[in-house]
Amino acid sequence: MNSSRHFPFSALSVALVFSAADAGATDGRYRDFVIGERAGGMGGAAIAVASDVDAVFYNPAGLAQSRGDSISLSANLYGMQNYAIKGGLEWGGDEKSESFVTIPGAMGGVSRLSDEWVFGFGAFAPKQEKRHLVTADSARRNFSNYDYDDQTLWLGPAIAWSPAGSGISVGAGLYAVYRECKISRSTFSTGEYAMNGAIDLSVLGVLAAAGVQIDLGDGWRAGAVIQSPNVRVWDDGTFSLNASFDRRGADEDAGYYSTDVRADNYIPFQLGVGIGRTVPGKWGFSLDANYHPSANFDFMRWNIDGARVSESIHMHSVLDAGLGGELIVAERYPIRAGVYTAFSSIRVPEDPEDSDFITSDVDMYGVTFSIGRRSENMIVNFGFDVAFGSGHDLAEGYSGKRVRTDCDRRVMLTTVSTTYFF
Repeated sequence: MNSSRHFPFSALSVALVFSAADAGATDGRYRDFVIGERAGGMGGAAIAVASDVDAVFYNPAGLAQSRGDSISLSANLYGMQNYAIKGGLEWGGDEKSESFVTIPGAMGGVSRLSDEWVFGFGAFAPKQEKRHLVTADSARRNFSNYDYDDQTLWLGPAIAWSPAGSGISVGAGLYAVYRECKISRSTFSTGEYAMNGAIDLSVLGVLAAAGVQIDLGDGWRAGAVIQSPNVRVWDDGTFSLNASFDRRGADEDAGYYSTDVRADNYIPFQLGVGIGRTVPGKWGFSLDANYHPSANFDFMRWNIDGARVSESIHMHSVLDAGLGGELIVAERYPIRAGVYTAFSSIRVPEDPEDSDFITSDVDMYGVTFSIGRRSENMIVNFGFDVAFGSGHDLAEGYSGKRVRTDCDRRVMLTTVSTTYFF
């Protein structure tokens, strides 16, 4: 860490990079869209019916239901994210951002080791958000540019065991969870100040999951999965800020740079349960519920002039749900549709000045649809995922005080997935 002149960075650094338009470094949702081959079209409802690579992510026990060795790939070919903060500027107008994204949803493979044991491996990207905001008050000559890029990758193996004739399968998985978050902002106010700041955070953690699926008969299946909290094993972060002030006609310059920024990407314990029914070659449906308890953690920590500073996040408990169904036409054309929720564990208080680190709190609702074709050795699906929601963010004014205001977010993705059996 170094600074060129004495400056109140403890207050300014957070105000600069995470104020108003910058809220959203994390908004507490545990997924932004659904992933997977079958689950991708069924609203992510897969705990009871997941098989093949889908099971590595949703419930490792489902690997035991795999029809054989396979390789799977699903990707979002084209996507658009829209974010709007209503009345987000004190001088009037909304703050809006539209970003085009391409997201590799999931990939992996399954290998049947024996009649009772099945191994799987997968890489999944359940979250990615990009945002670019340009705001201006031409009358008072105030300008601001903001860029935000945040993505998370899960990677790991899983194994399942199903004793012959038992109707029960159990499984477990171990995953590395990597998150990369980049934020930069430039602001200029004529006759007052010019500031440029950037944060670059990388976090690697590990978590484990264990699950069970039970055959209830007549095509009915029940499932449950428990996921451990994410434990940080490595992190890296840098922060830079430079500013120029015009105070009573006297210019003041200051700069700050640190490579000692510690970061965390805490994901709390999760309990998921599901039930579904599948009539082979005809139709099926599935219903899931996932619960995350409340948690507290430090999103960032760093030293300023010898003092340790942290930005804490309080995450509320969240209960999400997914519901999906499929209809098999002519025994080879699966048509799937589903709905899901992605609620935020963050809540913007009425008086954000008296709270910890604040981000937006957008609760999302999603709709999925896909149509595919099966052959003896391959399944191909095309579909889309549309999610929308509203909540609160922080408005920005001349005084620097943060004010609670409304905001909206929309995501539209087109998807393709393919699985090859051999």
